[in-house]
Amino acid sequence: MRLAFFLIIMLIKISSAGIIEISEMDLSIFVKDKAHFRYEMTLKNLVDKPLVPGISELRLQKVESSKLFIFPLPFGEKRGAVELENLKAYSGDMYFKVYSENRGEYTTVYYEIWYPIEPLGERKIILEFNADLVERGLLFKSVTVPIGGDIDIKKVKLNLTSDWKLCYLERGGDTIPANHIAFLTAEFSLLPLPLLPIRGYILFWGSIIFLIILILSIILKKKKKKLKGEKS
Repeated sequence: MRLAFFLIIMLIKISSAGIIEISEMDLSIFVKDKAHFRYEMTLKNLVDKPLVPGISELRLQKVESSKLFIFPLPFGEKRGAVELENLKAYSGDMYFKVYSENRGEYTTVYYEIWYPIEPLGERKIILEFNADLVERGLLFKSVTVPIGGDIDIKKVKLNLTSDWKLCYLERGGDTIPANHIAFLTAEFSLLPLPLLPIRGYILFWGSIIFLIILILSIILKKKKKKLKGEKS
């Protein structure tokens, strides 16, 4: 199994943080061969004047750990851009310009909002895309999502679905201050495992390796006893 995580950083191009915030972010992720992301964000204007958000962006990065056969190694990694499909950004019947650029080791998604938000008002924005960010092994697959930006995110709601069973979930807080990142890591298994306190692949393959070592040690001890009996 390969390990990977990808980086998503939301940066809203506002001249000053504190005049706009994301009052609520509903993040839905459907994990299959690829991951489908749906961000439903409520942008709130905090000032008593109309506000145009302008150009916003998401930065995505895929990082794969080195591996020995099917086993991930705790050192060495490969960073790269992300393959995206079906990009769209909209608010009701209003669609916004959205596009992506690969920049060597990461991918940037841009979406432009040139419609003003009323004084102290709100606008709900939905951003959707499919991303080649699911790392799948024989029995496990996982995604890691860092979420954050240069404006406050007051409330994050999460909805995870997959054709495999969720066996591990680690997430940051529900509130994310400006210029901070909260990480979400989700792992799914083909096995009917319960929700575990540690990564499922670590528990499973660690148990297999332990059993192999235990069996080998028992065999070696029996051979040593047999040799001693023959010599005596």
